[in-house]
Amino acid sequence: MNKKIIISISATLIILFTFKSTESISLRLGISWTISKLIPYIFTLLAGIDFFYFIRKITFKSSILKYSLASLTLILPFIIGFAMNPIYEGDFSKLGEDKIINSSPSDFKKNGLTVVTIPDCPFCFGAIEKLKTLKQRNPSLKIDFVVCSSKAEFLKTYKEEINGAFNVRTADNPDSLAKTSGFRFPAFFYVSELKPKNKWSNDQFGVRAMDDLESMLK
Repeated sequence: MNKKIIISISATLIILFTFKSTESISLRLGISWTISKLIPYIFTLLAGIDFFYFIRKITFKSSILKYSLASLTLILPFIIGFAMNPIYEGDFSKLGEDKIINSSPSDFKKNGLTVVTIPDCPFCFGAIEKLKTLKQRNPSLKIDFVVCSSKAEFLKTYKEEINGAFNVRTADNPDSLAKTSGFRFPAFFYVSELKPKNKWSNDQFGVRAMDDLESMLK
């Protein structure tokens, strides 16, 4: 087998199985959240283009077969990459609200990002990794992870996963904070002068929203 095609196949396999790592490395390098999310998919498109031109150089008895195969290899790496790492509706979302109602003065104790959660919430738990990365990229950002409960025992699993990366506490007024969040968890609030200025639900806090948030911090 041609050495070049072996290298191309090997490189494509590496791309397909390192999507998350590629995105994480891009974020650590300071590349925007949106571009970091796109980079692995761009790599699959480049791999497809490489295969396309390789197939075009091969002699086939049937030109139809040749260009059919070339067209297939053009899109195949992207299709496989997308199947293994699907893009969900909220991944690139930036929609949010800048008119926060039903907010109590005791709901927000720190400027920065307040994340409102409830006990044993898988989506809240799943947001922690992204919040850790956000904190690493913005060390001065205060993140307040608030659980809508008065029982401290509900903090245990969250504290173990957060492992000191940012603050975790119970809400002073769980009912008020849950109402302000629209009873959708987790909810993310950008707080300035101890007042919520922007709010995103979990399906709105995509990579474009993260870029918007970081632009507010500058």
